[in-house]
Amino acid sequence: MSIIKLNQKLYENNLKQIIQKVGDPSKIICVFKDNAYGHGAKILAPIPKKFGIDFVAVKNEKEAYEIQDLFKKILILSHKPNGNENSQFIYALNEISKVKEYKIGTKIHLKIDTGMHRNGVFVENIEDAFLKIDEAGLNLEGIFTHFSSADEMDASFFIQKQKFSKAKMLAQKKYNHLIFHSFNSAALFRAHNIPKDEFFRIGIAQFGYGDERLKKILSLYAHKLSERILNSGQSVGYGRSFSTDKKIKIATYDLGYADGLFRYNGKGNLTLANHKNILGKISMDSFSCEDCGEEICVFNDADIWADFFNTISYEILVRLHPDIPRILV
Repeated sequence: MSIIKLNQKLYENNLKQIIQKVGDPSKIICVFKDNAYGHGAKILAPIPKKFGIDFVAVKNEKEAYEIQDLFKKILILSHKPNGNENSQFIYALNEISKVKEYKIGTKIHLKIDTGMHRNGVFVENIEDAFLKIDEAGLNLEGIFTHFSSADEMDASFFIQKQKFSKAKMLAQKKYNHLIFHSFNSAALFRAHNIPKDEFFRIGIAQFGYGDERLKKILSLYAHKLSERILNSGQSVGYGRSFSTDKKIKIATYDLGYADGLFRYNGKGNLTLANHKNILGKISMDSFSCEDCGEEICVFNDADIWADFFNTISYEILVRLHPDIPRILV
Protein backbone atom coordinates (compact mmCIF):
# COMPACT_ATOMS: atom_id res chain seq x y z
CA MET A 1 0.00 0.00 0.00
CA SER A 2 1.41 3.40 -0.97
CA ILE A 3 2.12 5.74 1.92
CA ILE A 4 3.20 9.31 2.65
CA LYS A 5 5.77 9.81 5.39
CA LEU A 6 6.02 13.21 7.07
CA ASN A 7 9.21 14.09 8.91
CA GLN A 8 8.08 15.63 12.19
CA LYS A 9 11.52 16.89 13.21
CA LEU A 10 12.01 18.72 9.92
CA TYR A 11 8.52 20.22 10.17
CA GLU A 12 9.24 21.49 13.67
CA ASN A 13 12.55 22.97 12.50
CA ASN A 14 10.76 24.75 9.65
CA LEU A 15 8.27 26.22 12.09
CA LYS A 16 11.14 27.41 14.29
CA GLN A 17 12.74 29.14 11.28
CA ILE A 18 9.44 30.83 10.42
CA ILE A 19 8.82 31.93 13.99
CA GLN A 20 12.34 33.34 14.18
CA LYS A 21 11.72 35.31 10.98
CA VAL A 22 8.34 36.65 12.13
CA GLY A 23 9.39 37.15 15.74
CA ASP A 24 6.12 36.10 17.35
CA PRO A 25 4.21 32.82 16.85
CA SER A 26 0.91 34.54 17.66
CA LYS A 27 1.35 36.58 14.45
CA ILE A 28 1.47 33.48 12.23
CA ILE A 29 -1.49 32.13 10.27
CA CYS A 30 -0.69 28.59 9.15
CA VAL A 31 -2.41 27.92 5.85
CA PHE A 32 -3.77 24.36 5.78
CA LYS A 33 -5.96 24.69 2.71
CA ASP A 34 -6.34 21.77 0.31
CA ASN A 35 -5.36 19.22 2.95
CA ALA A 36 -2.31 21.27 3.96
CA TYR A 37 -1.06 21.41 0.37
CA GLY A 38 -1.49 17.65 0.13
CA HIS A 39 0.50 16.90 3.26
CA GLY A 40 -2.42 16.06 5.57
CA ALA A 41 -4.02 18.78 7.67
CA LYS A 42 -5.40 16.67 10.49
CA ILE A 43 -2.14 14.88 11.20
CA LEU A 44 0.02 18.04 11.10
CA ALA A 45 -2.30 20.56 12.76
CA PRO A 46 -1.41 19.67 16.39
CA ILE A 47 2.27 20.51 15.80
CA PRO A 48 2.09 24.30 15.20
CA LYS A 49 -0.33 24.42 18.10
CA LYS A 50 2.54 23.32 20.36
CA PHE A 51 4.58 26.29 19.16
CA GLY A 52 1.96 28.84 20.14
CA ILE A 53 0.35 29.21 16.71
CA ASP A 54 -3.42 29.41 17.16
CA PHE A 55 -4.59 30.85 13.85
CA VAL A 56 -5.03 28.85 10.64
CA ALA A 57 -6.57 29.39 7.21
CA VAL A 58 -8.38 26.75 5.17
CA LYS A 59 -10.21 26.57 1.87
CA ASN A 60 -13.79 25.84 2.97
CA GLU A 61 -16.05 24.92 5.88
CA LYS A 62 -15.44 21.20 5.42
CA GLU A 63 -11.74 21.71 6.08
CA ALA A 64 -12.51 24.04 8.99
CA TYR A 65 -14.70 21.47 10.75
CA GLU A 66 -11.92 18.87 10.52
CA ILE A 67 -9.62 20.92 12.78
CA GLN A 68 -12.05 23.19 14.61
CA ASP A 69 -11.21 21.72 18.04
CA LEU A 70 -7.54 22.68 17.73
CA PHE A 71 -7.57 26.39 16.90
CA LYS A 72 -9.28 29.46 18.27
CA LYS A 73 -9.22 31.27 14.93
CA ILE A 74 -9.94 29.63 11.57
CA LEU A 75 -10.16 31.78 8.45
CA ILE A 76 -12.09 30.29 5.53
CA LEU A 77 -10.66 31.66 2.31
CA SER A 78 -13.15 30.39 -0.31
CA HIS A 79 -16.77 30.49 0.80
CA LYS A 80 -20.02 31.12 -1.02
CA PRO A 81 -22.28 32.90 1.51
CA ASN A 82 -25.44 30.99 2.41
CA GLY A 83 -26.81 32.76 5.48
CA ASN A 84 -25.84 29.86 7.72
CA GLU A 85 -22.23 30.78 8.54
CA ASN A 86 -20.70 29.31 11.70
CA SER A 87 -20.03 31.90 14.42
CA GLN A 88 -16.86 30.03 15.37
CA PHE A 89 -15.21 30.68 12.00
CA ILE A 90 -13.97 33.78 10.17
CA TYR A 91 -14.91 34.17 6.51
CA ALA A 92 -13.06 35.96 3.76
CA LEU A 93 -15.33 38.50 2.06
CA ASN A 94 -14.16 38.25 -1.55
CA GLU A 95 -17.09 39.92 -3.31
CA ILE A 96 -18.68 43.02 -1.76
CA SER A 97 -21.91 42.59 -3.75
CA LYS A 98 -22.57 39.41 -1.73
CA VAL A 99 -22.35 41.21 1.61
CA LYS A 100 -26.04 40.86 2.47
CA GLU A 101 -26.01 37.11 1.82
CA TYR A 102 -23.97 36.41 4.96
CA LYS A 103 -25.59 35.64 8.28
CA ILE A 104 -25.83 38.76 10.46
CA GLY A 105 -22.95 38.88 12.91
CA THR A 106 -20.63 36.75 10.78
CA LYS A 107 -16.95 37.42 11.44
CA ILE A 108 -15.21 38.46 8.24
CA HIS A 109 -11.90 39.57 6.81
CA LEU A 110 -12.28 41.87 3.81
CA LYS A 111 -10.14 41.00 0.80
CA ILE A 112 -8.40 43.99 -0.82
CA ASP A 113 -7.53 43.82 -4.52
CA THR A 114 -4.09 45.40 -4.74
CA GLY A 115 -3.18 43.91 -8.10
CA MET A 116 -3.97 40.20 -8.28
CA HIS A 117 -7.39 41.05 -9.79
CA ARG A 118 -9.05 37.79 -8.82
CA ASN A 119 -11.35 39.05 -6.07
CA GLY A 120 -11.68 41.66 -3.34
CA VAL A 121 -12.40 45.40 -3.38
CA PHE A 122 -10.17 48.08 -4.85
CA VAL A 123 -8.49 50.43 -2.40
CA GLU A 124 -10.41 53.40 -3.79
CA ASN A 125 -13.69 51.62 -2.93
CA ILE A 126 -12.73 50.50 0.56
CA GLU A 127 -14.65 53.18 2.45
CA ASP A 128 -17.85 52.32 0.59
CA ALA A 129 -17.20 48.67 1.40
CA PHE A 130 -16.92 49.50 5.09
CA LEU A 131 -20.35 51.17 4.98
CA LYS A 132 -21.93 48.16 3.29
CA ILE A 133 -20.37 45.78 5.80
CA ASP A 134 -21.67 47.81 8.73
CA GLU A 135 -25.13 48.11 7.18
CA ALA A 136 -25.26 44.32 6.69
CA GLY A 137 -24.47 43.78 10.36
CA LEU A 138 -21.28 41.84 9.76
CA ASN A 139 -18.38 41.77 12.20
CA LEU A 140 -15.33 43.06 10.36
CA GLU A 141 -12.23 41.72 12.12
CA GLY A 142 -9.51 42.25 9.53
CA ILE A 143 -8.44 43.15 6.02
CA PHE A 144 -5.97 41.32 3.83
CA THR A 145 -4.52 41.03 0.36
CA HIS A 146 -2.55 38.51 -1.68
CA PHE A 147 0.58 39.40 -3.62
CA SER A 148 0.60 38.28 -7.24
CA SER A 149 4.38 38.26 -7.68
CA ALA A 150 6.06 37.99 -4.30
CA ASP A 151 8.31 35.24 -5.68
CA GLU A 152 9.35 37.26 -8.75
CA MET A 153 11.88 40.06 -8.75
CA ASP A 154 9.82 42.84 -10.26
CA ALA A 155 8.25 46.06 -9.03
CA SER A 156 4.69 44.73 -8.68
CA PHE A 157 5.40 43.39 -5.18
CA PHE A 158 6.33 46.85 -3.94
CA ILE A 159 3.40 48.50 -5.72
CA GLN A 160 0.99 46.09 -4.05
CA LYS A 161 2.60 46.71 -0.66
CA GLN A 162 2.07 50.46 -1.10
CA LYS A 163 -1.58 49.95 -2.01
CA PHE A 164 -2.16 47.74 1.01
CA SER A 165 -0.47 50.32 3.25
CA LYS A 166 -3.02 52.86 2.02
CA ALA A 167 -5.83 50.38 2.69
CA LYS A 168 -4.56 49.89 6.25
CA MET A 169 -4.43 53.63 6.80
CA LEU A 170 -8.04 54.05 5.66
CA ALA A 171 -9.15 51.12 7.81
CA GLN A 172 -7.41 52.51 10.88
CA LYS A 173 -9.29 55.78 10.50
CA LYS A 174 -12.60 53.97 10.94
CA TYR A 175 -11.74 50.98 13.13
CA ASN A 176 -9.28 50.44 15.97
CA HIS A 177 -9.49 46.66 16.33
CA LEU A 178 -8.68 45.24 12.90
CA ILE A 179 -5.85 42.86 12.09
CA PHE A 180 -3.96 42.99 8.80
CA HIS A 181 -2.25 40.30 6.73
CA SER A 182 -0.67 40.45 3.31
CA PHE A 183 2.58 38.48 3.55
CA ASN A 184 2.50 34.93 2.20
CA SER A 185 5.42 32.49 2.33
CA ALA A 186 7.33 34.04 -0.56
CA ALA A 187 6.83 37.58 0.72
CA LEU A 188 8.00 36.67 4.22
CA PHE A 189 11.33 35.26 3.10
CA ARG A 190 11.83 38.07 0.61
CA ALA A 191 11.25 40.79 3.21
CA HIS A 192 14.12 42.61 4.90
CA ASN A 193 11.88 44.61 7.22
CA ILE A 194 9.07 42.69 8.88
CA PRO A 195 6.01 44.90 9.50
CA LYS A 196 5.08 44.94 13.17
CA ASP A 197 1.39 45.56 12.57
CA GLU A 198 0.68 42.53 10.38
CA PHE A 199 0.02 38.82 10.64
CA PHE A 200 1.71 36.41 8.23
CA ARG A 201 -0.02 33.69 6.20
CA ILE A 202 2.47 30.86 5.87
CA GLY A 203 1.54 28.08 3.47
CA ILE A 204 3.97 25.90 1.59
CA ALA A 205 7.04 27.29 3.39
CA GLN A 206 6.11 25.40 6.55
CA PHE A 207 6.48 22.19 4.54
CA GLY A 208 9.94 23.07 3.29
CA TYR A 209 9.46 24.90 0.00
CA GLY A 210 10.44 28.42 -1.01
CA ASP A 211 13.66 29.01 0.93
CA GLU A 212 16.94 27.09 1.09
CA ARG A 213 16.94 27.19 4.89
CA LEU A 214 13.78 25.08 4.99
CA LYS A 215 13.63 21.29 4.66
CA LYS A 216 11.02 19.35 2.70
CA ILE A 217 9.05 17.11 5.03
CA LEU A 218 7.04 14.87 2.66
CA SER A 219 8.23 11.61 1.12
CA LEU A 220 5.96 9.52 -1.08
CA TYR A 221 6.46 5.74 -1.05
CA ALA A 222 5.08 2.89 -3.13
CA HIS A 223 5.13 -0.84 -2.49
CA LYS A 224 5.81 -3.76 -4.80
CA LEU A 225 2.93 -5.53 -6.46
CA SER A 226 4.87 -7.92 -8.68
CA GLU A 227 8.27 -8.60 -10.27
CA ARG A 228 9.58 -10.28 -13.41
CA ILE A 229 12.52 -10.59 -15.78
CA LEU A 230 12.46 -8.72 -19.08
CA ASN A 231 14.65 -10.09 -21.84
CA SER A 232 16.20 -7.98 -24.57
CA GLY A 233 13.51 -6.64 -26.89
CA GLN A 234 10.66 -6.98 -24.40
CA SER A 235 8.62 -3.99 -23.24
CA VAL A 236 6.51 -3.00 -20.24
CA GLY A 237 3.34 -0.95 -20.00
CA TYR A 238 0.90 0.59 -22.44
CA GLY A 239 2.01 1.40 -25.94
CA ARG A 240 5.40 -0.33 -25.61
CA SER A 241 6.96 3.08 -24.85
CA PHE A 242 9.85 1.34 -23.11
CA SER A 243 11.69 -1.67 -24.46
CA THR A 244 14.88 -3.05 -22.97
CA ASP A 245 18.02 -3.88 -24.92
CA LYS A 246 19.30 -6.18 -22.18
CA LYS A 247 18.05 -8.62 -19.60
CA ILE A 248 16.75 -6.74 -16.52
CA LYS A 249 14.64 -7.44 -13.48
CA ILE A 250 11.73 -5.06 -13.11
CA ALA A 251 8.97 -4.56 -10.55
CA THR A 252 5.57 -2.93 -10.59
CA TYR A 253 4.58 -0.66 -7.68
CA ASP A 254 1.17 0.35 -6.35
CA LEU A 255 0.95 4.01 -7.29
CA GLY A 256 -0.49 5.60 -10.41
CA TYR A 257 -2.23 8.65 -11.78
CA ALA A 258 -5.46 7.77 -9.93
CA ASP A 259 -3.46 8.37 -6.75
CA GLY A 260 -2.50 11.84 -7.89
CA LEU A 261 0.69 11.25 -9.84
CA PHE A 262 1.03 13.04 -13.15
CA ARG A 263 0.61 10.65 -16.07
CA TYR A 264 4.14 10.12 -17.35
CA ASN A 265 3.91 9.14 -21.03
CA GLY A 266 7.25 7.35 -21.23
CA LYS A 267 9.09 10.18 -22.94
CA GLY A 268 12.18 11.60 -21.28
CA ASN A 269 13.74 10.36 -18.05
CA LEU A 270 11.47 10.70 -15.03
CA THR A 271 13.54 9.67 -12.03
CA LEU A 272 12.57 8.33 -8.63
CA ALA A 273 14.23 9.43 -5.40
CA ASN A 274 16.91 6.73 -5.83
CA HIS A 275 17.67 8.10 -9.33
CA LYS A 276 16.18 5.07 -11.08
CA ASN A 277 13.99 5.83 -14.08
CA ILE A 278 10.32 4.97 -14.36
CA LEU A 279 10.03 2.47 -17.21
CA GLY A 280 7.12 2.85 -19.58
CA LYS A 281 3.96 4.87 -19.08
CA ILE A 282 2.46 5.39 -15.64
CA SER A 283 -0.81 3.49 -15.40
CA MET A 284 -3.93 4.39 -13.45
CA ASP A 285 -2.88 2.37 -10.39
CA SER A 286 0.78 1.47 -10.88
CA PHE A 287 4.16 2.18 -12.43
CA SER A 288 7.17 0.02 -13.26
CA CYS A 289 10.92 0.44 -12.81
CA GLU A 290 13.97 -1.68 -12.09
CA ASP A 291 13.29 -3.86 -9.06
CA CYS A 292 14.20 -1.76 -6.02
CA GLY A 293 12.82 -3.95 -3.25
CA GLU A 294 9.53 -4.03 -1.41
CA GLU A 295 9.31 -0.27 -0.80
CA ILE A 296 10.51 2.57 -2.99
CA CYS A 297 10.55 6.33 -2.46
CA VAL A 298 8.86 7.91 -5.45
CA PHE A 299 9.91 11.43 -4.49
CA ASN A 300 10.99 13.40 -1.44
CA ASP A 301 11.27 16.68 -3.33
CA ALA A 302 8.26 17.71 -5.39
CA ASP A 303 10.37 20.30 -7.23
CA ILE A 304 12.03 17.51 -9.24
CA TRP A 305 8.72 16.26 -10.61
CA ALA A 306 7.47 19.81 -11.04
CA ASP A 307 10.46 20.65 -13.21
CA PHE A 308 9.92 17.53 -15.33
CA PHE A 309 6.24 18.30 -15.94
CA ASN A 310 6.82 22.04 -16.35
CA THR A 311 4.63 22.97 -13.40
CA ILE A 312 5.11 23.99 -9.76
CA SER A 313 5.58 21.96 -6.60
CA TYR A 314 2.16 23.06 -5.32
CA GLU A 315 0.40 21.15 -8.09
CA ILE A 316 2.47 18.01 -7.59
CA LEU A 317 1.66 18.00 -3.86
CA VAL A 318 -2.03 18.91 -3.80
CA ARG A 319 -2.83 16.20 -6.35
CA LEU A 320 -1.77 13.47 -3.90
CA HIS A 321 -4.92 11.53 -3.09
CA PRO A 322 -6.27 12.15 0.43
CA ASP A 323 -6.83 8.40 0.85
CA ILE A 324 -3.09 7.72 0.74
CA PRO A 325 -2.20 7.15 4.43
CA ARG A 326 -0.07 9.88 6.00
CA ILE A 327 2.17 9.04 8.94
CA LEU A 328 4.54 11.07 11.09
CA VAL A 329 8.07 9.72 11.34
